[in-house]
Amino acid sequence: MQDIVYKLVPGLQKREEEQEKEFFDNYGKNEEEEKSETEKEKELEDEIKEEEGDYHRNDDQVKIQLERNTENWRQLRKKYIRISSQATITHLKKLLAYRLKLEKHTEVDILCNEEILGKDHSLEFVSATRWRSKNCPILLHYRPKLHFS
Repeated sequence: MQDIVYKLVPGLQKREEEQEKEFFDNYGKNEEEEKSETEKEKELEDEIKEEEGDYHRNDDQVKIQLERNTENWRQLRKKYIRISSQATITHLKKLLAYRLKLEKHTEVDILCNEEILGKDHSLEFVSATRWRSKNCPILLHYRPKLHFS
């Protein structure tokens, strides 16, 4: 777009370059120093953004109540959690495996309305299809995975 403007207005590009050079001469910085400073500022901003990552805190959040569905496992001390709606059932299984000190997250089944939930279902999907318009929080049950032989 700038190229088109320079073609339509004769001498504009040369005048702008002269004005820019004059500006840098008056303020003691040359173009290279100015560019290197802006690059350093951008790098610093990127580092700050990485450090202050939102970790999905800005996503829609869902409230979940986790209840055991069997007497074999202990009840969680904190059974209410608030988590991103983009989290999947696998994320919850890993959380449960960690809190219950299980070796593998695949040893856990998570149910909603007595239906086993698929590992790739997002909590947003579960909320929309399984919980529908019921009150918060979403009630999910966990139990040991049933093995059929």
